[in-house]
Amino acid sequence: MTRPQPKDGPATPAGPYRRALLNNPYGLTLREVRAEVRRLTSRGWQLWEIRHRFANHKDSTE
Repeated sequence: MTRPQPKDGPATPAGPYRRALLNNPYGLTLREVRAEVRRLTSRGWQLWEIRHRFANHKDSTE
């Protein structure tokens, strides 16, 4: 049995963040970005630093 996939619509708060992570400047997949975020947070990176590094795009806010 397959599980339903979550929708990235306006009702989903994670939708814009997920799209921003998928459009990262490094060409990483979502799985790779999540692994990198886990690695960086374990080293003490702050959330704003991660957002600036991976999701700092003009297109993601428009």
